[in-house]
Amino acid sequence: MSQREKMMKKLSAAQFALFEIHLYLDTHPDDLQMLSLHRKYQSKYMLIKKEFEEKYGPLTPANGQGVEWLKDPWPWDLERERCDC
Repeated sequence: MSQREKMMKKLSAAQFALFEIHLYLDTHPDDLQMLSLHRKYQSKYMLIKKEFEEKYGPLTPANGQGVEWLKDPWPWDLERERCDC
């Protein structure tokens, strides 16, 4: 597994945790411990996302700078390189 894939897994895990905690907080808005945990994962997600985008470029067009988004390899470009198709 490449470093890029490892970072994507970390990012995905932090995003999943954020979403699940958010769902919990929808029904338990007074749980301060979970609110604190949500802030912790939000911070972790933002740090990983920032590091990823610095190394590999923007994750979404909204995070990119115009045509820079188009210069990055698309997921299927990376798959082709990996499988030698």
